[in-house]
Amino acid sequence: MNSNFIGAYWYIFVAHAIACAVLSAFIAKFKWRDQGNWFVFGLIGGIFAVIVLLVVKKLREPPKNNLLLDADHHLRSGWRVLLYFVTIIVVYYLLAVLANQTRVVPPQSLLFLFYIAVVLATVLMLRFVDKRKFISIGFPSHGKIWKEISLGFLIGSLLIGIVAAAELSVGALKLTIRPGVGVVLLLRNFSLSFIFFAYFAIGEELIFRGYPFQALIQGMGQVAATILMSMIFGILHLANPDANFFSTVNTVLAGVLLSVAYLKTRTLYFPFGLHFAWNFVQSFLLSLPVSGLLTNRTLFIPTDYGPDWLTGGRYGPEAGIGTTVVMAAAIMYFIFEKRMRPAYDYVVLSARVAVEQVQPK
Repeated sequence: MNSNFIGAYWYIFVAHAIACAVLSAFIAKFKWRDQGNWFVFGLIGGIFAVIVLLVVKKLREPPKNNLLLDADHHLRSGWRVLLYFVTIIVVYYLLAVLANQTRVVPPQSLLFLFYIAVVLATVLMLRFVDKRKFISIGFPSHGKIWKEISLGFLIGSLLIGIVAAAELSVGALKLTIRPGVGVVLLLRNFSLSFIFFAYFAIGEELIFRGYPFQALIQGMGQVAATILMSMIFGILHLANPDANFFSTVNTVLAGVLLSVAYLKTRTLYFPFGLHFAWNFVQSFLLSLPVSGLLTNRTLFIPTDYGPDWLTGGRYGPEAGIGTTVVMAAAIMYFIFEKRMRPAYDYVVLSARVAVEQVQPK
């Protein structure tokens, strides 16, 4: 271990110490202990842990046997993913504390801060760990941005439209015009739904098809990374109201589809369009529950006549057989589709750049 290594990865050590301090204070809150004292204890513990790390003899082993660094002396993908999620937790905690103290964001809306933390964590990881530009995560500036978003929106709308049409055609679902909805209220509901689902779609794409997914691809390959992140995507949706085994299977399939959409274009524009359209059309236009969540900002009042295996019950179409069929068909189509490919030089844009090139001008 030499000073060059410490100098190159100082930000990891600092982040680790701060993470220990913040997590210590967070735990103290639930144990009714003084958060200030435990923040200091956690910080000291984090610094001590860094010192122990620096004297571990394994760090002196050749790069091929190094558990921390790869052959190019870069942090391994697994550690980068772990550091990414620790960074999200720390940033979100700090944002939540700041919002709570300043009353800028009401307590019931703190969830919206989470995806701001995701963006900030992505920026920090790319800037200080990967030495890459933010656009390399899936936002390249090429001439097909709106084409990819629009194509994703059209396909996402088509897929959920097929599912709803099947339910309507067999009488399992009935939609009744919502009474008393004027033009002003309609535009308001449309705008709120549009912003809400666009915000959460881009946030979920950043965290599930963004930095961690792309880091795992480097470490374990496309197939394994797609399966792992899609399973996590599905399992996390178990926390939604009325989730069940079938809804989880379908959400895993949705994760696979969105991952394949990223791999086909190497951008987040196309999967964002898919994700956003599916949720927005399902909620606002078709007035159906989205992953167990149903709002009154819809065009219709839905009546579910079942059976649940077809309509998904209170969870919505994402727990029904129709979603299983269209997701599986879409996945197979995009896997074997040969015309769609990245519209930019992905290898060049995703390469590390010199430190002086990423300094602010």
